[in-house]
Amino acid sequence: MNIGICAANEVGYELLDFVTDAQDWLDFNISYVVTAELPYEEDIKALSIDRGVNFKGTLSVNSDEFRQLNKDNNVDLVLLLWFPTIVKKESIKSVKIGFINLHPSMIPWNRGMHPYYWSLVDGTAAGTTIHFINENIDEGEILFQNEIRYNWTDTGGSVYQANLINTINLFKSNFERIITSDYTTKVVDNSKGNFHLKKELDKHSCLELDEKYTARDLLNRIRGRTFGNKGGTFFYDKGKKYFVSIKIEAENEW
Repeated sequence: MNIGICAANEVGYELLDFVTDAQDWLDFNISYVVTAELPYEEDIKALSIDRGVNFKGTLSVNSDEFRQLNKDNNVDLVLLLWFPTIVKKESIKSVKIGFINLHPSMIPWNRGMHPYYWSLVDGTAAGTTIHFINENIDEGEILFQNEIRYNWTDTGGSVYQANLINTINLFKSNFERIITSDYTTKVVDNSKGNFHLKKELDKHSCLELDEKYTARDLLNRIRGRTFGNKGGTFFYDKGKKYFVSIKIEAENEW
């Protein structure tokens, strides 16, 4: 099997390292690696060159050159390893099997942006989905999923970090099945889930001082944007912006 890899950020780097090592015990060929102009760009470049993989830099996955690259190399499958770019239909059709994506939510829930926040705010499942993509965002047939549990002591930061580990482990444990096509895909009804745009986050986590909130809603909005000691939930008073964070401890943790 000939595969292409589009990798970005820390998760993409770690999984690229894993996949290049896996060539020692699985029968597949890496045709190229593409990355994005994000942290770890230079690390992904260095790793690709060190492992003797054809590194194509930040080549656009929606360009004619990328589609021709797939055709010239008879690419069967492209792995999107924490890759941020939405792939258009023309590029999806340029490979034989498809593109597989890693999305940090339990699709159909929390498709789109900031799933760690919306899981806490909406009380929906958190986890990772490995799925084929189609022309719509975070849709397509599902290959593998794994849910992570959270409770009142969790924040957006802790759910985010737990799901990074969950994503890495889910991919590694199922990589051989992906390469050998040992899977049965599942179709889900996305109308029964939800989808969020990037611009929704700040609007929803801006607190109005004279607005009425339930305690549950208020706590979830604040903890959903708490990362460590930093808060992303905010309010304005007399023209000044204030940020809010929270720490919730269970009684037996005191």
